[in-house]
Amino acid sequence: MKAAQWFAPRDIRLVEVEKPVPKPNEALIKVESVGICGSDLHYYLDGRIGSTVITRPIILGHEFGGIVETVGGNADPSLIGKRVAVEPGIPCLKCEWCRTGHYNVCPNLFFPGGPPYDGVLCEYAAFHADFCFPVPNDLGAVEAAMIEPLAVAVHTVELALLKPGETAAILGLGPIGLLTAQVAQRAGAGLLIGSDRLDYRVGAGLHYGLDVAFNADQNDTVEAIMEITHGRGVDAVFDTARSSDTPALACKVVRPAGRCVFTGISGEDYDPIPVGVARRKELTIRWCRRFRHDYPRAIEMAAGGMVDVKSLVTHNFPLEGVRDAFELVAAHADNVLKVSVDL
Repeated sequence: MKAAQWFAPRDIRLVEVEKPVPKPNEALIKVESVGICGSDLHYYLDGRIGSTVITRPIILGHEFGGIVETVGGNADPSLIGKRVAVEPGIPCLKCEWCRTGHYNVCPNLFFPGGPPYDGVLCEYAAFHADFCFPVPNDLGAVEAAMIEPLAVAVHTVELALLKPGETAAILGLGPIGLLTAQVAQRAGAGLLIGSDRLDYRVGAGLHYGLDVAFNADQNDTVEAIMEITHGRGVDAVFDTARSSDTPALACKVVRPAGRCVFTGISGEDYDPIPVGVARRKELTIRWCRRFRHDYPRAIEMAAGGMVDVKSLVTHNFPLEGVRDAFELVAAHADNVLKVSVDL
């Protein structure tokens, strides 16, 4: 089968690899659509995220949907022929963290497209059938792939314990930030403020539910948010940027006793946080590690029209054009929000 394999920074090639055979508990999926994620971009450009380094040629990609072609002997045969959104992180289901419901931080997690595991920018993928979620007929392949980033946004807002009427800020208006804005709006946020360094993303933020949005290169983020909130700060702040600077900004723009949720990945293992500010404010700080138990609700939200995932996908490429797809995202060209590689 065809696959897009990473060999070195900015060197991704179409190769032939062996088609997988499903294990007893797995489903064999004909991949239809794969979204390019910010973490994929880190690997494409740098070959690493912090201390996690690619050491051999690897197939990237983990946001995907497709049609179940067949299943192993212990898997549910009713999946055959159905379009599924696939939760990519497969935990061991045996360790303390899995047994207590925090399977997303399982130390033995299999996660495709992150070294040492191959991902899903290929024609077929075999995955644990329990993590394959059928989607309604009115959700297409691209929307099925978008359930993964939507689940991240759902978990992000969950972690903030956002209450109806509260104010919130979103730092970084890429796909995760724009999905977080929509989920926060549905959770009852009263005033939603967003910032980004690209004007077209600022405009997208207003389109997807923000009440106020501004360019962080043209405005001081702390001053702008404090002015908007009359010096109080926001109740909750979501850092969804690919930056080492935004965690500190989050601590400064949130109110005393407020909540910060860090979801963005800067690519570094160490980002500065003003611990004196956080301590004096007695902040609650949480990091979002993908999601857990969120796929069913994310599917319901997308299928019910509560969140618009489809229009976020602004560009589509065939597998043969995967390098052009990554370069478009890296350059923030042509007002790109989300790119889908369709097979």
